[in-house]
Amino acid sequence: YITNNLRVVRMAYSQRFSAGLGNLNMEDLGQSLRDGLGTLGSMSVKGFDRAKQFSQEKMGNAVRTEYDLEYIQLSARVEATQNNINKSSNAARNFLQPNAAARLEDMFNEKITAAESSGNVNLRQLAGKIPIRRGNAMDSRSTYSELLGNHMKVGGQEIGDNTQVGQSLVEVGETFVRLGMMEKEYLKDVYENFFKPFSNHLQVEWSNINTEKRRLDLARLDLDAAKSKVRGARTPEVMQQNEQKAIPIPEYLCTQVRECQAAFDRQYEQTKILLTDADRKSAEFTTHLEEFIRSQINFHENAQKLLQETYAKMKK
Repeated sequence: YITNNLRVVRMAYSQRFSAGLGNLNMEDLGQSLRDGLGTLGSMSVKGFDRAKQFSQEKMGNAVRTEYDLEYIQLSARVEATQNNINKSSNAARNFLQPNAAARLEDMFNEKITAAESSGNVNLRQLAGKIPIRRGNAMDSRSTYSELLGNHMKVGGQEIGDNTQVGQSLVEVGETFVRLGMMEKEYLKDVYENFFKPFSNHLQVEWSNINTEKRRLDLARLDLDAAKSKVRGARTPEVMQQNEQKAIPIPEYLCTQVRECQAAFDRQYEQTKILLTDADRKSAEFTTHLEEFIRSQINFHENAQKLLQETYAKMKK
């Protein structure tokens, strides 16, 4: 927070110096210092008021503005959707690639590929200097079925395909090699049509919502801190000091409350609009899940047909 305040002071100085050193005089320098320190002071006071209000709320000694029930339920539903979708996405990645090292390699390569098309020039330059395979290697890496099939084929050929056991090993090995190739197509289909859209959907919206919710919390702290100052102006202690006379509330406190209330209302409506939109779009996750089931059905049907053919051939 202090770093942000100092940045404001530096910006005030830079604006004064941008006109040229030749036009700089002591009056300009003094005004620049007053502008910068004034901004720094106001931000420091606001930060102190927020910290004080937050601490008093935690101790139960402050009155806070409560959100309405509709907003609370909407926010909780969107947050639960975000948390559980992210957990399901991580579990789906583990399902697609159980090997932790290969999974980490794929995730790193995906980040590099995304950085190459990023709008950040530094990220693009950094990605171009990393000599590794780009993108996900899920469809090019040998599956466990292929590895098993190749071992069986080699073993059967060494034993001799003119023997029953050698011939059986070769047949089963070829079947598992074909099964492994089917798995590659299946994994690629699941990755492209389910995992990527499922894990990327609403990520930008959720990030924006989290930012707006934090801003709303800060606006609420500002509003409650301003109201607390108004209530403090008419405490029994202050009334007693003024012999129980009616004490008018200072105009600057009333103005501060009105400004904070308006800022809070605007931020509240903006956050609620984003939450409502994200809640409506969450129904699209069902479409991605349907694609996952479709891929599963196709793969298992083809795998069952292949295994049944091999089984019938071996029984003969």
